[in-house]
Amino acid sequence: MKVGVMILNAMFLLLFISTVIGEWGDAPAIIAGIGIVSVVINSVFILLRTKGDFES
Repeated sequence: MKVGVMILNAMFLLLFISTVIGEWGDAPAIIAGIGIVSVVINSVFILLRTKGDFES
């Protein structure tokens, strides 16, 4: 389960990064920057607080 959620987070992270690059200085870039911070915090939380997929 953790691997699937991390892949989903990576997809959103790429989406937000491409928005920041494409809309630099505009409002969508600011919103995407907030999204990047949220996804990174979420990823760190998932890595630290959930059990691994392959643990017994």
